[in-house]
Amino acid sequence: MLLETEWVLRGLYDFSPQSLAEALKALAGLGTVFLEDAGAVAKALKWFEQGLDFADALHLASAGNAKQFATFDRKLSRQARHTANVDAISL
Repeated sequence: MLLETEWVLRGLYDFSPQSLAEALKALAGLGTVFLEDAGAVAKALKWFEQGLDFADALHLASAGNAKQFATFDRKLSRQARHTANVDAISL
């Protein structure tokens, strides 16, 4: 649901990356909101603020402590190596 929220705020309401990060942090901080993996969301938001696409950041953060990350996206592969220190494989 968080990914769809980001997509709507960015695509339909034209939120800037900074406004998106603030809105998602506020949403995640609500007492009535449950996140499946709050740690992964926190990492993803940090990486998003550093320039990674939010969906890519969330997928990468959800990989946990995996030693490798495979993707068809060459740009994400480079960013994963740099941002998350993960051995990213571009397929």
